Amino acid sequence: MADPCVVGLDVGGSHSRAVLATVDGRTLGTGRAGGGNPTVLGAGAAIANIVAALKAALGPVPGERVGACVVGLAGVSTLMADPRAPRVLEQAWADVGLTCPVQVLSDVTVSFAAGTPAPDGTLLVSGTGAVAARMHDRLPARFRDGYGWLLGDEGSGFWIGRQAARAAIAAADGREPMAELAKSVLAHLLDHPENGAENGPGADPGTDPKAKPDAGSHPGSDAGPETAPSQAVEPDADPRAATASGRSAPGGTSGSTPGAAPDRAPNRTSVPTETQITQTPTVQHPSAPVRPAATGRLPVPASIGEGFTLRGRRRAAELVRAVTAQPTVALSRLAPLVMAAYELGDPAAARIVAEAAEVLVESLAGVGPVAGEPVVLGGSVLVSRSPVFQAVTSAIGRRWPDSPVGLAADGAAGATWLAARQVLGAAAAAAGHAAFTRADHQFAEFS
Repeated sequence: MADPCVVGLDVGGSHSRAVLATVDGRTLGTGRAGGGNPTVLGAGAAIANIVAALKAALGPVPGERVGACVVGLAGVSTLMADPRAPRVLEQAWADVGLTCPVQVLSDVTVSFAAGTPAPDGTLLVSGTGAVAARMHDRLPARFRDGYGWLLGDEGSGFWIGRQAARAAIAAADGREPMAELAKSVLAHLLDHPENGAENGPGADPGTDPKAKPDAGSHPGSDAGPETAPSQAVEPDADPRAATASGRSAPGGTSGSTPGAAPDRAPNRTSVPTETQITQTPTVQHPSAPVRPAATGRLPVPASIGEGFTLRGRRRAAELVRAVTAQPTVALSRLAPLVMAAYELGDPAAARIVAEAAEVLVESLAGVGPVAGEPVVLGGSVLVSRSPVFQAVTSAIGRRWPDSPVGLAADGAAGATWLAARQVLGAAAAAAGHAAFTRADHQFAEFS
């Protein structure tokens, strides 16, 4: 009879990963599917994605050959609180052909196991979200943060991306210099819209199944109905073009014949052209258009206030619209731009990196690292060895110099090792930990 295999899964909000391996750590198959967090997706959809990843990893290997299976699940408390969960899970494992016990744990547990074979220590994760945990006997005994993008996750990829978007808005409207980070964010979201196309309406819901575009206006913003993308007049465009293209303009009607003159009341002057618009440079808005006083009709933006005509304000509003048109967590995709700008010496990027590292280390301090016990770092922001990783590890070295630092490159590998531990026993599994978690098992890329 063939030697038994083990399976481990790391299931998060955006994706589910499964690894099939021998008990000595040789990978036989991997599988990937959409997110499996039941808090986000609901139990039915979450389990369906978990099963899809598991089937892909098993391939032609019969389920009866699997000796142990461990699932690390984000949102595990939600699933376990559902009285229907045990029956649904039992049926799901049977459908895959598994006959072994399946242990469902927190994704925090498998991340910690991916970074160390030790039973006790602390874990700090910064990926799309962020959390710190004190681990006892490989189970979380205390948490800090992990409250989601709206109320927490400080120092996470989402938090970093949101800070990047704010820095770009500040540069666009003249409050800060237009440096490398702001330029790259504006180019990513506006000058090359295909970069965000996959996050727009109709995108793969695995990114954030519950996130929806914010269609409403916001106080103090011109991102609402008055300046919706289909109605806004471009900063350097002739305002009369809106009427010529069939949209309504002051005095005109929607659907006017292209090229036809809009209806005008007697004795009113025409809309000033760009050649009639003077430029009065200012410190904050060096290219801000200043429209002359006129007795006739003003262009659409000017008719609701000169502030709307400022090029910087319009550029910032375009950025707001681009961000709110995407799923909320798509902001985390701006985090790599921060790291690239940091390497080029951008001051805003340097500030964001320093602040992210500071709040992450404070979360870690909140769960009480113990001298001599390992500190495991996980999540793409840290696993990628980004500037935030460098700042965090430097702080750990200063504050807890006796604590070794481990890297949880792949939570699925940690889950697979925990499954092997059930088959081999504690001592034999501890000796083989590196075989499961070595560098060529790494799948977490920061891009």
